[in-house]
Amino acid sequence: MKKLLFGLFLIALSVQCSFAQNLTIEQEVTQLSKEKWQWMADKNVDKLATLFHDKSKFVHMSGTWNKDRELEIIESGSIWYKQADVHDVVVEIFDNTAVLWNRITLVAHVRGNDVSNEFTVTEIYKKGADGWKLLDLTFSKVRDTHKIAPNVNLEKEIIQLSKDKWQWMADKKVDKLATLFHDKAKFVHMSGTWNKDRELEIIETGSIWYKQADVHDVTVELFDDTAVLWNRITLVAHVRGNDVSNEFTVTEIYKKEATGWKLLDLTFSKVRDTHSIKH
Repeated sequence: MKKLLFGLFLIALSVQCSFAQNLTIEQEVTQLSKEKWQWMADKNVDKLATLFHDKSKFVHMSGTWNKDRELEIIESGSIWYKQADVHDVVVEIFDNTAVLWNRITLVAHVRGNDVSNEFTVTEIYKKGADGWKLLDLTFSKVRDTHKIAPNVNLEKEIIQLSKDKWQWMADKKVDKLATLFHDKAKFVHMSGTWNKDRELEIIETGSIWYKQADVHDVTVELFDDTAVLWNRITLVAHVRGNDVSNEFTVTEIYKKEATGWKLLDLTFSKVRDTHSIKH
């Protein structure tokens, strides 16, 4: 009996430690994201150059580009991220990868004018020997416009999986999608951000029917067991009794687990039909 009680105590202690560790990591990543907004406001490109992974991508309404281009834009003041007011933050930890979603009001100085926009920003971080590195920063505006850039090898597997996923969404194959979607996955749409269960419910009921996704351009970057895929699509969806067509750049984050690739995040960024991806 004593051994049983002691065993239960150790299990409870282990769960508490694990929860506390995750909470600490979440706080660390949240603080890092907050500091990043300040460095962007201060045009502190030295700090940002250390934070940004060399293969990172930055998804804006006007285009998708790499680390060097983002640093150039910040340093020159081409886009000056004057102030980011963060209203809500959610962080999910996947081993050494963290995905952070934050709802912000961003005041930026562009072409001589201050402009204010509402965004859900998706940030992907990976922990390495030299600390956390930002892999992706994706701005999703409630309504507006956007484009992206490519790679090769394991990439073909990810590209095919993404293609299969669009077909499963069109066919409402929730069993296939339930297996693909990570239990802690998030889905960022123009109308809101929700979890796996809500996304599957929407697909199954036809609340949003993803009838057809025409993929115009795809690029994939691999970070050990994590893959980030950006695709430029024209999506025809059936919503509230009507077929609607929109241009999107969709950011997809996958992580390789023992059971195969799992989708961690699917973020829709509405873009102009002229939007392209830099490879």
